Amino acid sequence: MPLLRNCSHALVSLSKIEKYLLKPESSRRPVQSKIFIKFGYSVRNSISLQTALIKVACEGKVVKQEYRPPFGTRVTMIGKCESPDKRNPKVLIGWFFDMNDDQNIPRLITVIP
Repeated sequence: MPLLRNCSHALVSLSKIEKYLLKPESSRRPVQSKIFIKFGYSVRNSISLQTALIKVACEGKVVKQEYRPPFGTRVTMIGKCESPDKRNPKVLIGWFFDMNDDQNIPRLITVIP
């Protein structure tokens, strides 16, 4: 499968990382949060997770693409996420390309470690 287009410009919101991926008490998926914390991530180093996810966008493999009219295209990728403890877990990442985005920039939807 091809690489994720415009990967270096991927949108990975720090707010999503800090309020969803790294906060088990406020997350709908507390297990995911606990896993990222186990690999050494915290709200204090959330920029490291943001950088690691963008790197997965550029180096991971696209495993599925789904066109979802009238909204856009969802792309699922798998790759290794560099972690502070150097165990670098495999992650499954969902990206979305909005139909009305002329710049065609991928936006992070979810990450499953």
